[in-house]
Amino acid sequence: MDISNKGWMMKRLLLMTFVAILTVFSLSAPIPAGAQSARRVILIDPGHGGSDAGVKIGEKASEKDVTLAVALLMKKALSGGGYDVLLTRTTDASLSAADRVKAAASARPDLVLSLHVNAGFDKKASGFEVWFPGFQAAAGNGGGSKAILKDMAKNTYLNESVRLARAIEKNLSTVFPKASRGLREAPVPLLEGLTVPAVIVEIGFATHPEDRKKLLDDGTRQAVAAALAKSIREVL
Repeated sequence: MDISNKGWMMKRLLLMTFVAILTVFSLSAPIPAGAQSARRVILIDPGHGGSDAGVKIGEKASEKDVTLAVALLMKKALSGGGYDVLLTRTTDASLSAADRVKAAASARPDLVLSLHVNAGFDKKASGFEVWFPGFQAAAGNGGGSKAILKDMAKNTYLNESVRLARAIEKNLSTVFPKASRGLREAPVPLLEGLTVPAVIVEIGFATHPEDRKKLLDDGTRQAVAAALAKSIREVL
């Protein structure tokens, strides 16, 4: 990714947190048959919060503000459509990795989407990225997209993560035309026992002038939330 070494380490920590959340889902005891709600539970994780502002986007806005704003808009867009939408935070609150994992364990979601904003070395990098753990490992040490698709069939939930990622690529392209930077792999080992579709979405570059304007625009945030909500409805 086009980010500084410090930013890369922070990104790695965030992704490791995401992995921990998903691992909790895998290890949690299953709910007895018939006890599950017919409604689908969506967990949205607005990145950063409180003392952890994330990347700066404007004079009065940071990554934590944009991710929360989009998450709240997504909740509004999805609520009432057969979904129970939960957020790891609903205010500008500081959350540790342990806090997020605990919230995820309590939620027992059917799908997880974590929101972040990107940053680059210069002002050239732009667009959005969709990340999920296990992308490269699922390809079996390379082999290209065909090998990836073949191996995805062996893991239903990883396959669902791919479907979700592609839906997001398609729908976010209406907000960021021709700006998809593709599917990306989290720099972590493949998760064993992954049991829910889950992705991380970097919704733009704070360091790119046009992306920054979009991230600060209420209308664009609404459009991003609508695109992500539509993507979830397409796969779940």
